[in-house]
Amino acid sequence: MTGRGDRSTRRRDLLKAVGATTFATSVAGCSGLLGETDDQSGTPTGASTTAAPETDQSPSTDDTGDDTDQPAGDGATAGLDACPAGNAGGGEVVEIGGTYTEDTTLGADASEYLVTDSIDVENGAVLTVEPGTKLRFAQDTALAIRSDSALSAVGTCADPVVFTGDQATRGYWNGIFFEGADRVQSELTYSVVEYGGGDSFIFAPARANVVAIDGARLRIDSSTLRESDAYGLAYSGSVSVDSFEQNVLTANGDGAAFVSAATAHYLSDSSSYTGNDEDRVEIRGTDIGAEFEGTWDALDVPYRAVTGDNIVLNGELTIAPGTTVEFGQNVGFRVSEDGPGSLHAVGMDPETEAVRPITFTGAQQTRGYWKGIGIVGSDQTPSRFEHVVFEYGGGDDYIFQPGRANLSVWDGSRVSIANCTFRESDNYGFSFSGNARVDAFVQNTVTANGTAAGRVTAATAHVLSDTGTYTGNDDDYVRVRGDTIAGDDAVTWDAIDAPYRVHTGENVQVDGHLTVDPGATIEFGQGARMTVEENGPGRLTAVGIDRDTEESKPITFTGEQRTRGYWDGIAFRGSDRTENQLRNCVVEYGGGDDWIFAPARANVVVFEGSRVRIDGCTLRESDNYGFAFSGSATVDSFTTNTVTGNSSGAGLVSAATAHPLSDTGTYTGNDEDIVLVRGANIGSRQTVTWDAIDVPYRVHTDDNVEVNGHLTVDPGTTVEFGQGARMTVEEDGPGALTAVGESGNPITFTGEQQTAGYWDGIAFRGTARTENQLHWCVVEYGGRDDWIFAPGHGNVVVFEGSTLSLQNSTLRNGSGYGLAVSGDSTVSSSGNTFAANGAGAQN
Repeated sequence: MTGRGDRSTRRRDLLKAVGATTFATSVAGCSGLLGETDDQSGTPTGASTTAAPETDQSPSTDDTGDDTDQPAGDGATAGLDACPAGNAGGGEVVEIGGTYTEDTTLGADASEYLVTDSIDVENGAVLTVEPGTKLRFAQDTALAIRSDSALSAVGTCADPVVFTGDQATRGYWNGIFFEGADRVQSELTYSVVEYGGGDSFIFAPARANVVAIDGARLRIDSSTLRESDAYGLAYSGSVSVDSFEQNVLTANGDGAAFVSAATAHYLSDSSSYTGNDEDRVEIRGTDIGAEFEGTWDALDVPYRAVTGDNIVLNGELTIAPGTTVEFGQNVGFRVSEDGPGSLHAVGMDPETEAVRPITFTGAQQTRGYWKGIGIVGSDQTPSRFEHVVFEYGGGDDYIFQPGRANLSVWDGSRVSIANCTFRESDNYGFSFSGNARVDAFVQNTVTANGTAAGRVTAATAHVLSDTGTYTGNDDDYVRVRGDTIAGDDAVTWDAIDAPYRVHTGENVQVDGHLTVDPGATIEFGQGARMTVEENGPGRLTAVGIDRDTEESKPITFTGEQRTRGYWDGIAFRGSDRTENQLRNCVVEYGGGDDWIFAPARANVVVFEGSRVRIDGCTLRESDNYGFAFSGSATVDSFTTNTVTGNSSGAGLVSAATAHPLSDTGTYTGNDEDIVLVRGANIGSRQTVTWDAIDVPYRVHTDDNVEVNGHLTVDPGTTVEFGQGARMTVEEDGPGALTAVGESGNPITFTGEQQTAGYWDGIAFRGTARTENQLHWCVVEYGGRDDWIFAPGHGNVVVFEGSTLSLQNSTLRNGSGYGLAVSGDSTVSSSGNTFAANGAGAQN
C-alpha cells in the first residue's frame, strides 16, 4: 500500500533538491507556459515551439469562450490552467486500434492518431505515447491497460500528450481503463484526457475519462481531465497511486472524480477540482483497512460520500484543515474497533496556527440527512476533533449506538473534542455511551439540534465543559441516561448553560465522588432519581457558591415537569462520608416514590447510616416531605434552610435525628406545617438539643421518643404527639430531659388533636438525674395510657426512683392526673398550674 505519507515525503525531497520556487514554476506555471495561453491558437504564451495545425477531424480545444460543443464549466481554478491541448497532434493522421501485446511507442511515426477500434494493452506490454502526440478516439472506443501492462504518456507543458474524442462531445468515447496493471507503473504526466466517460467498463466504479481498478498502479501529474460525461477520474478501492500532483479536473458532467474511501487519500491539494457541472469528489463507501495510514487533503471542492454506502475506518485517517466532506442520504462514517480505527480531524494549520475548519455535512442541508460519525470500540489511539463542524446528521442509528447524533462515541472508544460545532442534527448534536472515553470536550458549540444538545450517561456527563455552549436547540438540555459513577471515579459536572436531564425512570448511581459545580441545573424525568450509595462509598458534593468570588450560584435539582412528585429525589444510602454536602441548593418536585428501607418519600432522603451536611438550601414542592432522615443517619449540619411548599410537611426525622434541625431555617408554607418525628432511641452517649423551629415537631402515632441520653428542648419549642404517642426518659443511660422555657416563651408538649387523653404523656422512669427539668412548660391533652409499674396515667408521670424539677409549668386537659408520682420518686415543684385534668391535679 502506498500511503499519503509516502507521497508527501517524495514531494518534500523534490522541493529540497530543486528549490520550492523552481518547483512551483516548472510544474504549476510551466515556466510561464501552462498558466497562460494565446487566445486564438491555444499555444502557450512565449512558447518556443508552435504546434502543427489541427486537422478537420480534430475536436476543438479552443477555450476562448465559444460555447459551441462546450458543456458547462468554468475551467481550472486555484492558479492552475489546463494543459494546452492544441499544442499536440497535427500533420498526417494514422488510424490505429486492436490489441497490443508487445512494447509499442506512438508518436515516432506520426503526431496524431485516430483510434477506430478500442486498444487493449496486454501480456505485459508497455504502450508509450511521446510528447506532443494526440490520440483521437472514435465513438464508444477505449484504451484499456490490462494486468501486467502499462501506459507511459509523459509529455511536457509545451508538448502535452492528448487523449480526446473524435468529436468534442462529452462521453463520445469511453476513456482510459487501468485494470490490475500493477507490475509496471503507468504514468500520465502533462497529459490531457477529455470527452470520455461514455460507457462503463466492467467492474468499474463509475464512468470517467480515466478509470483504475483491481490493484492497478499509476501516477498522474500535471495533467488535465476534462469534459467527461461523468467524472474526470474514477478509482476503485484496490488501486495504488504513486503521485497525483498539479492536475486539473474540470468541466466534467458528474463531478471531478469518483473514488473509494480507501483511495481518496491519493488526491492532492496541489490539484484543482473546480469548474465541473457539480463541483465535488464523490466517495464510494468501503472499508478502510487496518494497515491504512493516510490523509484526505483539503481539496477546492467537497468530498461527497455516495448515498447508501457507509465508510468504515479500521486504520488511521487524517482529515486536513479546510476539508469539507458531504454525506448522501443515510450514509454514515464509522470508526471501527477492527484495527482499531482512528480519525484525526484538526482544522488548524500546524505551521501558521490559522484556523481552517473541517466540515462534515449533509449533501442536502436537511436535518438527519446522513447518519453522522460513529466511533465504536476504538480505544487504543484516540480519535481527535478540533475546529470541526458537524451538521445535518443524526438520521439513522448504528447498531448499539447510544443515540442518533452528529457524532456518537460508544463501546469503549476514546476521543478528544475541542472547538467544534455540532448543529442541525435531527436528534442530538453528540452522544456518548457510559464506557466511552472522552479525554476532552471543551469550547464546543452545540446548537440548533432537533431533540437536544447531546446525550450522555451518568458516567460520561462529567466530560462536558462549561467552556462550551449548549443552547439554541429545539429543546435546550443534555440527556443523561442512568448509569453508575464508579467507585474509583472522582468527577465534576460543570455548570453548563443548559440543564442536565436524567432520563425517565432511570437512576444516577453515585459509587464514586460526584461534585456538581455552582450554577448547574439537573432535571429529572418522571420516576428518575439520584442515589449516593455505600458502594465505593459514593459521595455527592453540591456547593452552589463560587469558590473564588464567593458569589451565590445555586445548584438546582428539579423535575423535568414542575409537578410535585415528578421524580423520586436524592437519596444518601449507606454513604458515611464527610464529602456529602448540599449547600446553597434547590431541590424541588421530588418525593415521587420510595426507596427500599427509606424512612419516607422526600426531596432528600438520608438513611442506612449515611452522613451529610445540608445548609442554605431550599427544599420545596415535594409530593411528600422536603427531607427525610432515618435514625441511623448522621446529619452534621442543617442550617439556614428553607423548607416550604411540600405536601405532607417540612420533613420527617427520627427522635435520634431531630436535633440537627436548626432554628436558623424556616419550615413553613407547607400543606401541613410540621416536622414528623418517628419514635427512636436517643442513645445514652448522645447530648442533643431540639431547636425551637417555626413549626411543631410531631411524634408519629403510637411511637415513643425514648431518651437514654440527654435531650434539651429550647424555649419556644412545640412538640405535638400523635394518638397513643409518648416520651419516656429512661434508666438506661440514664436519660435526662431538660425543657426550660421562658416566661412568655414556654415549651409546649401537646396532642396532635386537642382532646384529653390523645397521647400518653411524658414519663420519667428510673432516672435520678438533676438535669430532669420542666420549667415554664405546658404539658396538655395527655394521660391516655399507663406505663407498666406507673402509679397512674397522667400528663407527666415520675416513677421507679426518678427525680424531676417541675417549676412554673402548666399541666392541663389530661384524661388522668396532671402529675402522677410514685413513692420512690422525688419531684421538686413550685409555681405550677393544674387545670381540667380528668383524675385530678396529682395522685
